[in-house]
Parts: sequence; C-alpha cells; structure tokens
Amino acid sequence: MVISREKVIPLIDIKIDGERVEQVANFTYLGHWITEDGRSDQEVKRRIGIAKNTFSRMSKLLTNRRISFATRSRLTKCYVWSIFLYACETWTLNASLERNIEALEMWLYRRMARISWKEKKKNKDVLEEIGLKHTELLKTIKTRQLAYYGHIRRHQSLQKTIMEGKINGKRQRGRKRKSWLGNMEETTTRRINECCEVALNREEWRRTIASNLWQETEQR
Repeated sequence: MVISREKVIPLIDIKIDGERVEQVANFTYLGHWITEDGRSDQEVKRRIGIAKNTFSRMSKLLTNRRISFATRSRLTKCYVWSIFLYACETWTLNASLERNIEALEMWLYRRMARISWKEKKKNKDVLEEIGLKHTELLKTIKTRQLAYYGHIRRHQSLQKTIMEGKINGKRQRGRKRKSWLGNMEETTTRRINECCEVALNREEWRRTIASNLWQETEQR
C-alpha cells in the first residue's frame, strides 16, 4: 500500500525472495480499516454499519419496553457503543463525520424508544422524551482522543515520533486537510504548542479535558 494525497496512486515494485509484493488499496490491521488516502472516513462509516448490525441482532432485547430505558441504554453502551468506539482515538474527524456520528446515536435512541420517522419528531424532542439533555457519543470520542494524546505526549514511543515528526517539502495548493492534531486544537481551543506543554502534567491535562468538553456540552 502507498498512502498518498494524490488521486493517482504510484505503483511500487518490491520483491521478497524473488516474489513481488502485492499492492493493495486498503487492508485491515488489528481490526482497523486503513485506506491509501490516509483518511478516517471509510473506517468510521464501516464502524457505523457494524454498530447498526449489532443493534439489529439485539433489537428484541434493546427495544423491549418491559426493561427500563436506563438499563437498555447501559446495555447499548456495553454491546453497541464499544464496537463502534474501537480505535476511535486514532480517527481524524471533520464536520461530516461528526454529523454521521450524532446521526448514529439518534438512530439508536429512536429505535430504543420505538419512535418512528413518520412521527416527524425533532432530535431535541426525542432527547427530552428519553430524559437526556444532549448527545454523548461524540463527546466520548473526543474525551478518549484527548486522553490518548496526553498519554503519547508523556511517553517516548514510536507514536510520539510519528506524531511530532515533520515531512520535508511543500504542501499542495488549496485548503489544508483536517489533521488529528488539528482536532486536538479545536477541542481544547488551544494551539498545539500549548497543548504539548499542558499534556506533560497529567492532572492539569485532565482538568483541561473536563473543562473544554463541559463548555462544548453547554454550547450544544
């Protein structure tokens, strides 16, 4: 595989013991879908599909009104959310993916509460009906990403070398692509240089995570 921003991916010619290594456009590594464009879009969409299939298989239990909604919500987080959130710490999110993630959470809530799309209820009304003030899935992802960033920053590892490394050359014309470190800046509302310093102190970084995600929740 060659990971590149170019539309036409260059071909490689690598041989091991005289046999040419097959070049692929994507593959699964430790359960995570890696594509040659280096984006997270396909992996997030694949996880959404897997989560929905899991919910559908457990629908008799998770939509049973004889069980309290709070209990069914905990079961959903245990069996469905955990599948969707696998390796979410590594995702690079954009506005489109964030909308897809929130749509997945509302899809789950509507089916758990047996609210049909024909009722034309807004998401806000659905949340009020099930006793929630706001969605939680996207907040969980951002919390995990910030915690993972702090862990990488405080330890010498290959991940830290890759995260802080620079590539020589000029970037392409046009708007800059969203980056994983850019997500950290957006979530914390701090420049990445400041995040680097704060993350070295575990307790201060935890306070930063709690403070910024609380403010984001209030804004939503």
